[in-house]
Amino acid sequence: MTTNGQVLRHLRENDRDSEPPNVRSENCSAGSRGDFDKVTTLNTLATYAPKATAQPWLSPLNLHAYPDPYRSDSRPKFDDPVVTALLSLAPLKRLAGIGFLGAIDYVKHGSGRDGHRRRHNRLEHSIGVAHLANVYAHEAGLDADRRSLLLCAALLHDVGHGPLSHTLEPVFLEAFGLDHHLVSRRIITGDIAFGAGIREVVHDAGVNLEELIALIDGEHDGDVGYLFSSPINLDTLEGITRCRAFVAPRPAHGMAARIVRRWAKGADHSESWFDSFWGLKHDVYNLFIGAPRGAALDAIAQTYMRTNISSFRAEDFLTSERSIFRNHPELISILRTASRGDKEVGSQIPSSWRSLEVCVRKREFFVESDARLEDNASINRRYRQSKTTTVVTLADLLE
Repeated sequence: MTTNGQVLRHLRENDRDSEPPNVRSENCSAGSRGDFDKVTTLNTLATYAPKATAQPWLSPLNLHAYPDPYRSDSRPKFDDPVVTALLSLAPLKRLAGIGFLGAIDYVKHGSGRDGHRRRHNRLEHSIGVAHLANVYAHEAGLDADRRSLLLCAALLHDVGHGPLSHTLEPVFLEAFGLDHHLVSRRIITGDIAFGAGIREVVHDAGVNLEELIALIDGEHDGDVGYLFSSPINLDTLEGITRCRAFVAPRPAHGMAARIVRRWAKGADHSESWFDSFWGLKHDVYNLFIGAPRGAALDAIAQTYMRTNISSFRAEDFLTSERSIFRNHPELISILRTASRGDKEVGSQIPSSWRSLEVCVRKREFFVESDARLEDNASINRRYRQSKTTTVVTLADLLE
């Protein structure tokens, strides 16, 4: 059996001390697309279908086997059959093998089953967003058709995420022109064979496909669009409270559901709750997601992929992290080492990587107190953010 130490020694002793790619992590030029044949890439994905024997996430899904998204004694309950139908399909099951935070999941060693002791995945997050959508629909008295639309959007909004989520996505974009927005749309519409069944389930639920995609993309200008497009939306409510549950034992799990129940009565009923959540989002981003250690792990994982890009394929975007780690044991060894501390991982990576420039983005979330929360449109005016970027080296982040 190959140990982590053997793999890391192999990484250091081979030609990895040559100059790293001329890029910046989190990509100061984020979103750039490299030299690739987009038509060929999309044609390759269009016919891709994983082998069931190679993908453990294709086994039957038991919704109740998943920990509650809010770490309570309850389990999410849905009375719309579209939930069970979608969760029975391979694209949704795959999300159980996609980490929620990417490389940042490895800032701590996962142990136990409580929310602050284990790593979370994109399937749990999607089910959590669907739970909030269901709560809102019932509290607001929406009819069955609108509820089905919200549930489909909640469950499918992240269906196109690749392994290590946002961490490796910039490199997949550079090398293959792929990001989770593009891939999600093609899975949902059936343009990728891997998405077989989704379009039929959506149609049978009476949900308009174009309206569904517009809602997921934040471009829906109708009666429920704000639930996915506002600065405070169902996706970020679930995601931020999940991050808080991951950080420490004291959970924020009840906050999202309570906010949604008040929101269903009207935005003007939610101001103090929204204010508190916006403060929580500020803390989560600046003390956890955007902290130096997380930025360092993103930089290391991205540099590894760029250095070894010839051994990655466009189809890897539709696999799981287990598959990626099986083909790239050095990468998982680095991340596992990172979970034991920054100094240890700093001594294991190639020395040339330490001089890599990393863009650290700081985000300030603040409330415009003069913009009172009178309706859903005023959410955009009251809850604001600013972004600044600082360039440091990977060595700076690891100190």
